[in-house]
Amino acid sequence: MRSTDAPLQERPPQAADEPKSAPRPSHWRPDIEGLRAVAVGAVIAAHIGFFHSEGGFVGVDVFFVISGFLITSLLLREIDRTGRVSLTGFYARRAVRLLPAAVLVLMATLAASWIWLPRTRMREIAADAATAALNVVNLRLAQTGTDYLNAETAPSPLQHFWSLAVEEQFYLAWPLLLLAIALVAKRIWGGRFARRGHLHRRRTTAIAAVLLLIGAASFALSVTRSGPDPIWSYFGIHTRAWELAAGALVAIAAARLRHVPRWTAALASWTGLALILAAVLVIDERTVFPGYAAVLPVAGTALVIAAGCAPDRFGATALLRLAPFQYIGKISYGLYLWHWPLVMIGPAILGVEEPRLRHYLVLMAAAFLLSVASFHLVENPIRTRRPLIQVPSRALAMGGGLITAALAVSLMLVLQPMPTATNEEAQEVTGNGTTVWDLLDESSDVDVVPANLTPQLEEARLDQPSLYDDGCVVERDAVEVQEDGCWYGDPEGEKTIVLFGDSHAAQWFPALNQLAEASGWKLFAMTKANCSVPEVEEIDWKLERRYTECEEWKDDAFALLEDIEPEAVVTSAYDHKEVVADDPAQAWADGWVDSIERLQESADRVYYMADSTDLIKDVPDCLAENPTDARVCVGDMEDVIVLPEEERESLMDAIGDAGATVVDPIPWLCDLDQGTCPVVIGNILVYRDSNHLSARFVAELAPQLSVSIPLEAEPVR
Repeated sequence: MRSTDAPLQERPPQAADEPKSAPRPSHWRPDIEGLRAVAVGAVIAAHIGFFHSEGGFVGVDVFFVISGFLITSLLLREIDRTGRVSLTGFYARRAVRLLPAAVLVLMATLAASWIWLPRTRMREIAADAATAALNVVNLRLAQTGTDYLNAETAPSPLQHFWSLAVEEQFYLAWPLLLLAIALVAKRIWGGRFARRGHLHRRRTTAIAAVLLLIGAASFALSVTRSGPDPIWSYFGIHTRAWELAAGALVAIAAARLRHVPRWTAALASWTGLALILAAVLVIDERTVFPGYAAVLPVAGTALVIAAGCAPDRFGATALLRLAPFQYIGKISYGLYLWHWPLVMIGPAILGVEEPRLRHYLVLMAAAFLLSVASFHLVENPIRTRRPLIQVPSRALAMGGGLITAALAVSLMLVLQPMPTATNEEAQEVTGNGTTVWDLLDESSDVDVVPANLTPQLEEARLDQPSLYDDGCVVERDAVEVQEDGCWYGDPEGEKTIVLFGDSHAAQWFPALNQLAEASGWKLFAMTKANCSVPEVEEIDWKLERRYTECEEWKDDAFALLEDIEPEAVVTSAYDHKEVVADDPAQAWADGWVDSIERLQESADRVYYMADSTDLIKDVPDCLAENPTDARVCVGDMEDVIVLPEEERESLMDAIGDAGATVVDPIPWLCDLDQGTCPVVIGNILVYRDSNHLSARFVAELAPQLSVSIPLEAEPVR
């Protein structure tokens, strides 16, 4: 399921036409209303994991084209009628049409998150709400690196507002640009003696030329940047503007398109629908997007809209104007807004830990009912209210008030203290008089989450090695080793140690970097998300397919190691992997032996860090829910060590026999006498999620690591 992504999914069906009241305006298009239903249906299908609909997130691209067409049509009619654009009138209409429902969903989602989601997530969700209210949440998501392929935590229940932000950014710039073109055109071609229609033709040509330039530049960025910079390309307006421009160009050509032969228009409309359907079926999480792939839904939507300018009873409008399509299209804006929070929060409301399609279908029925209610009780009454329609200042004031209210509630939630805070402080780990090693044996019996916990629960997920910020934990879809900026330790060191593996290898970086700096060694970090070191074929749990990118990346990594010729390599990997083999356990062990032997061809010494623990439950969330009974979050060794004891011992023996030095970190993490693995030691939080150690805790293990991996220097003290 792509959040929020595929990238996971999440795009708003912006109804961009003027408020509808009976009778409908002459420019109302039933085919576009039906297209909205197709688009929102595709998005929902992708998000709930409906059969063969992975590419349904392209429904947002359909909405972009629709919005580009409708907004430009509206503005062109105003320019033709008055010679200019009323900016206050335009933004007032947008406020009346879009803000009431959006703010209602924002508030409802914040309330539901407060009630049903772990309190550790509230600050992030509240920040998402604030940026969504300001229409910049897409920039926040891109900046924080949210990604439908790589996010370890669930996407934000407000992540779908990113596409609303893209459209609002378009709405902010496009009327200003059109107004400027109209004024310049009138000054140049609108003289007293100008021929009839001369100004209109010249102005239209100028607008089309500007659109073509914007569209070409944006499309070029989409094609060239979607691969190397997938997150910014996915969320950014710079790679999406061409989709809105495509709709705008159809609006400019609408008058000419009315003269297209009816049979041609009918064929084009069905072709367009087929292209949209093909995009839903063919595109998936492996597709570089938007890039060239977005041409399918964009071209398909443009064809349907263009064909609708010369409607034929045998065209796709015959399908799109059916009552179910028309009604779903009418409520599509609310349906889009409500569905994603229910996908994200609904399972918790239902008390379901592993939701299935049937649960999501129930939740989508609820989303439909909420959409119907919000349309008839909020959207339609407000957008048809005459005092707001006739007096733009009132509409703008209403919009400003709604945004201010959303910001105020978001700020209040951001400032709320965690309920886990108490007046009790734990003994502080100083690294001198008190170490985590000294406190380990008594930590499984800790009852209360200490007030001086480090890191704090709401910040735990951010307490990861600096490798992530530096781009040295390569993303799933990348295949090249990142070398620039991934050298650490002593830059003047004459010897080199390499950290090689997946995120369970990367978690040891804080301690290993201390060791390298103290010993005068250079440290090179070479890690990739979920990419195992053993020579095996594995299925990535997020990609839901063979992880070929890992195999390619490892080939490059081994080649680079041959060039570096390090004195030592430290390697590790998460043991819980889906290996493609008749005997996965044996294949895993054999794959490790093969990789260890290959590493020894490049390095003098190879250290294997056996895998750490997996507590299964998210530790910060568990502690937030049990601030006075932290013992319920403590793990039993027999449950949290991934491999069965005999299999784990056999694996370590095989790797040791292959020539590597085996380092077992379990005695650093668990009380061997009690058979338990604590989650808080002193004032240190041990885990940042369910199976990754916090960077703060790992840094405290440097003394233990220096004994196990001696680098010809005094142990770190």
